[in-house]
Amino acid sequence: MPKALRADLRINGEPIADLDYASMFPRLAYARVGAEPPEGDLYAIPGLEEHRAGVKAGFAAMLSSSNEMTRLPSEVKEALPLGWTGRRLAQAISFKHPALVPLFGKDTALDLMFTESCILVAVLLRLAKMGIAALPMHDGVMVAARHFEMAKEVMMMVAAAREGALIPVVAK
Repeated sequence: MPKALRADLRINGEPIADLDYASMFPRLAYARVGAEPPEGDLYAIPGLEEHRAGVKAGFAAMLSSSNEMTRLPSEVKEALPLGWTGRRLAQAISFKHPALVPLFGKDTALDLMFTESCILVAVLLRLAKMGIAALPMHDGVMVAARHFEMAKEVMMMVAAAREGALIPVVAK
């Protein structure tokens, strides 16, 4: 659902709160290798600050491939500035995330996606038991605005219990 339409959503007549795990995919990768991620936005790469979507797609491609990234997938190339190659992006991401280098080119993305979905299902089930209606959206949930704090707490607790790592939750 496009972001522009989400503002009109209501749950039981109430406006929604849109909660999202911050940089969940790389944070799950850090949990997988037992390392602590750096502070801030994990998709913020020097020189690509205005191209977060391209970095995010490139990061996913590096975790989805069984080979070293030498060429950019077309959707990644379109989202990056001219002059960026697969090798250059891989080097920039590897420089920022050296602990994750062992996962790059090892086709671990599906395992991480499965973990992400298990966390989200556990969140939805926990909220349902609490009587809180929640709509899943990628790696987050939408709840009635009055349930924001409780949903955030549940999301953080479930992720920590499953992965042993803090995965921050932010409002979109």
